[in-house]
Amino acid sequence: MKIKITIALLVVLKVTTNAQELSVKINGGPSGILYDSSIGNGKLKFGGGIGIGYTYFFSDHWGISTGIDVTYNQNSFKLNDGNTINTYEIDDQTSAFEYRVTPSKYKEEQHFIAAAIPLLMQYRTAFISNAQWYFAFGGKMLFPGKQTVKASADQLQLSGYYPDLQLLIDDLPAHGFGQVTNWKDETKTSLDPTFLLSLETGLSFKIKEKTQLYTGIYVDYGLTNLAKETPDLNIVAYDPNGIANTQANGTIGNKRIVQDTRYLAAGVQLKLGFSLARDKPQPIEPKTETVIPKEETQVQEPPVQKKIVETVPVQKVLSVEERNYIEEKPLAFQEVGSTSVTPELASRLDEIAKILKSNQDTDLNITGHTCDIGTKARNLEIGLQRGQAVAEYLRNKGIESNRMHIFSKGESEPLVPNTPAENKPLNRRVSLILVDGK
Repeated sequence: MKIKITIALLVVLKVTTNAQELSVKINGGPSGILYDSSIGNGKLKFGGGIGIGYTYFFSDHWGISTGIDVTYNQNSFKLNDGNTINTYEIDDQTSAFEYRVTPSKYKEEQHFIAAAIPLLMQYRTAFISNAQWYFAFGGKMLFPGKQTVKASADQLQLSGYYPDLQLLIDDLPAHGFGQVTNWKDETKTSLDPTFLLSLETGLSFKIKEKTQLYTGIYVDYGLTNLAKETPDLNIVAYDPNGIANTQANGTIGNKRIVQDTRYLAAGVQLKLGFSLARDKPQPIEPKTETVIPKEETQVQEPPVQKKIVETVPVQKVLSVEERNYIEEKPLAFQEVGSTSVTPELASRLDEIAKILKSNQDTDLNITGHTCDIGTKARNLEIGLQRGQAVAEYLRNKGIESNRMHIFSKGESEPLVPNTPAENKPLNRRVSLILVDGK
């Protein structure tokens, strides 16, 4: 039982490793908080991020991705002039009053850093030669750090209204009431985690054997508010000891100022993907060892020299069935621009490799073909790449390079007419012809 479990785990590990990809990425674009305010206006500013990812492809087209991203986000927010922000406070004599702040040209510059954990489904398919279109969708969990707020105003009018006395005090600086000009201050505000809907799309290009370059665009949108609610805080703090050091509280948590705070990021991104697929091992030639029999007696006989007769290995003659298996049915590359050996082709090429190994005097002509989509020059190139892909697979299975001869006919020799369009996939193929004798 233990042996069966061990073998199963090894098989799963091998398949999983061949389907894995690690990636690093960088992106940039408008990134921050999308404000909804009845008395102000917020704007996204340029931000960006970096990330590392892991993708497991469970088929040729579909995979699932995760990882971790770190983003830098920026905003600006301006209050409309003519608004007064009211909260209730207690003065230095323990009397309750209505604290009124009337700003002029009030604005905030905001930024924060966040970490996100994505979980995305990814789809990919051939687009052109050596390029694929990809699309990813899913969600991310965003964990924001504290938001840094740099607030400023041309003028702050700080007033106190005592409803019991029907008294308004607006010029008593020693007790926190009066006018402040050219005011600036900085503070930090807390943000809540949020769940993001996420979309990515673009093209990927094969730049090395195991390296893909992804280029595209992305959008992330928050489903819940980022701001922690602080309805009892005014935009600046009341100080009963004076107005000289008036401190900022910020606007983001006050529901009377900002009604909705959703995360939004969009822009372009670049990503490098590194495949973890193992290289296929090269065939190892068997070694012959001479076995010296043990002496049956203690009497040492003089060595007898034996004449070694070398025998010429008998070559197997290919049968009609084996020839037909190789030559009659072309190798299908049905997707436009596809130059990769699919699992279905690999199964057949494994059998072809076994047949070729049985007769070392037989060479193989490998010819790539295409349909009529694209230019003639480009189709000649794709046909050659298809032939090279087949030859490379057979080479990894132990077939010598000097036995394989690669050609390309492009679109010039279709198997069937290219019209109707349903015929075109039949013309995207590689044909194999055996050549006897060296």
